[in-house]
Amino acid sequence: MKQIITLLLLLFSFTTEAQSIKLQGRVLASESGQPLPYVNIGIRNKNIGTASDAQGRFILALPSERAQDTLTFSAVGYQELPVPVRALASMVPLEVRLQEKVTGLQEVEVHSRKPKLRRLGVTGRLPVVWGNPDQREEKDIYEFANFIKVSGKPTELLSAHFYLTSTKLDSALFRINLYRNDNGLPGDRLVEQPIVRRFSTKEGWLTVDLEPFGIHTDEDFFLGIEYLPATGSDRLAIMLGGKLGGSSYSRKASLGSWEKFVGASLSGYVTVRQ
Repeated sequence: MKQIITLLLLLFSFTTEAQSIKLQGRVLASESGQPLPYVNIGIRNKNIGTASDAQGRFILALPSERAQDTLTFSAVGYQELPVPVRALASMVPLEVRLQEKVTGLQEVEVHSRKPKLRRLGVTGRLPVVWGNPDQREEKDIYEFANFIKVSGKPTELLSAHFYLTSTKLDSALFRINLYRNDNGLPGDRLVEQPIVRRFSTKEGWLTVDLEPFGIHTDEDFFLGIEYLPATGSDRLAIMLGGKLGGSSYSRKASLGSWEKFVGASLSGYVTVRQ
């Protein structure tokens, strides 16, 4: 009887492993061969994904039914690369190389009137309103975003601001993303420059200096804050402040689908010069 139970356990273990595809590899810059940190890796709009760590390494377990899907690798400043899951599973070693994206300089309009400093977005908060992901996926990113209305005015972005807290972490890593408006949802990146910072998670407003990036725009956009969990950290450890009313946008995984929530908004805004 004991031998039968042992055999059944072995068969169960084999079946479980056979039902998943484990991908473990690195993401590198094509020209330099340097590892690329915090690359978003996922099956687009399926809420299945992960992100590479600071050394460009990643691990992703996929159910066997995803063998026919395509995994997309997306990094700020690099061309997106879609690769069939089956092709990745057969690579030894598994190394994905991304080509750097060539971008033109932004045109800056000069106006005779003196520009004014403004705050665009949600500048207030309600102490009882907090945002975090509503389910546990893999140790993947999650992201919240606000719609920022520029109304066609030439705008220079000076800083971004968010309210957050954590009862479990002293500090955490975040990426600030700016997206074009794509039919009412975040679309392509507005800026192809990585804005990754580690911040204290003591409750309060955090400020990200955007002036060194020289960002100018005259189009409405989305301001996103992306939490990049460290290996082994609790994905729900970070809570973002908010307030009642308005709308907010979120996604639960790398390259996952964006969802719009009506009735509450993220406490997040930009200071601009217009």
